[in-house]
Amino acid sequence: MRPLDLTEKDPSKKVTIYFEGKPYEAYEGEKIAVALLANGIYWLTTSTEGRKRGAFYFGPLPIVINGIKNMDGRKVPVRANMRIERQNYGEFQEEVKIDEKKPVLRYVVDVAIIGAGPAGLGALLEVQEHLTVALIEEKSWLGGDLWLKRVKQKGFDDEPQEVIKAMRDRFNQNVRVFLKTAAIGIFDEGEYFLIPAIRRNQLIEILSKRVVLATGAVDNILLFENNDMPSVFRRAFALEVMNIWGVAPGRKVAVVGSKPEEITAELERWGIDYVIVPNPKRVEGRESVERLIDMNGNVHDVDAVIVADGRRPDINPVTQAGGKLRFRRGYYMPILDMNHRIRDGIYAAGSAVSIKPHYANYLEGKLVGSHILKEFGFETEPCIYEEKLREYEPETVPLHRIEYDSMNLEDVQICGCDVSLKKVYDVVESGITDLQIIKRLTHLAMGFCQGRFCLFNGALLVSQRTGIDMTRIDLPVARPPIKNVRMKVVARRD
Repeated sequence: MRPLDLTEKDPSKKVTIYFEGKPYEAYEGEKIAVALLANGIYWLTTSTEGRKRGAFYFGPLPIVINGIKNMDGRKVPVRANMRIERQNYGEFQEEVKIDEKKPVLRYVVDVAIIGAGPAGLGALLEVQEHLTVALIEEKSWLGGDLWLKRVKQKGFDDEPQEVIKAMRDRFNQNVRVFLKTAAIGIFDEGEYFLIPAIRRNQLIEILSKRVVLATGAVDNILLFENNDMPSVFRRAFALEVMNIWGVAPGRKVAVVGSKPEEITAELERWGIDYVIVPNPKRVEGRESVERLIDMNGNVHDVDAVIVADGRRPDINPVTQAGGKLRFRRGYYMPILDMNHRIRDGIYAAGSAVSIKPHYANYLEGKLVGSHILKEFGFETEPCIYEEKLREYEPETVPLHRIEYDSMNLEDVQICGCDVSLKKVYDVVESGITDLQIIKRLTHLAMGFCQGRFCLFNGALLVSQRTGIDMTRIDLPVARPPIKNVRMKVVARRD
């Protein structure tokens, strides 16, 4: 077994890959970043400012494969004899060539559901008997965050993956599933909504009478010195490498943030040694984390850090589709009408609305599906699901205090695109509080994720330095494409 393997791998799939000229063991189907992690290799790219980085906190992961630049090592599976080299993060660019051989694929359905977590699956199962459905999911699996877990979740009778498989077995002939497909926007098209989506280099256009945004939540980015160092993990990535790929994030792990319970049960299940550090100040190491220093000066010898600081709704799809936001419970959430719509024809459900348990998200998906059926003239009772949902109070996410006076702000990355906390701090200190202007001056939220992970901390910084309440801070609206896609796919429409 490789240094960080948690499980035995299929020997028939064993191949050799080369990283920076050295041979390493890998297995067909693994993503490049996972294969290198299993071999104990954390440092995979370098920022424009010379900071060493890994694959599992900020993204994407630019690498060179067989001499070809601009490949994302988090997405590309290994192949035998593949030769991989590091590429500078700042050099990463999307290709612009048009693939003339692939015509646009077009589908017309009654309901398009974006996101295949518990909420999306709940909505699908509610409407599929009467309506045609397109289920769009950018990952390669159904179930969203629930699929990443192995510990049984409240409300469900079985282990998470078995729950999702049972739901999948109930899909009928009215359902078309699009995995590894990124929806890049929602546009009005007469009585329909047009949803352009990307699957590899293929453009797909889906026309739908109703849309459900079940796009889930994103992990909070915690601010501490050298938080972009290799072997720092977001919670979701740590769950993925352990429970999907059978690879450990490290052998002695520090869990930081306000929600350590979101990861510790999974670490215990795998027998991974961990320590909870609620107040991280700085991580240090040569090519990956070797130690963590907390705000009290205590030194923790660890080889990885997992940030578990809660989640907040992914608001980009909502604002791009024309929805409005409000700040409540420690995060920005969409404003919904009595039928769970952000506007006529477009619904929201699950963690895209508020943070709550997986089963509550599933119920909310069923509720939205019931409202949609009622709009189409079918007899339904949304009140049944509304009553059940009253048992689940949405979670309040605490706002962490940014320790400006205790840290070297130049070493704290607020945005993965080489935007330090110092850059944003200086602009706010100069009297600028409009996030749109702050974006232009610092490039905060102008990179690959369009601010899905970094913009909230920008708003938090403004609030804490100026006293402006978070309810009065307007977030910039997301613009298409809302996912990082190759421009050659959207450069031409038939």
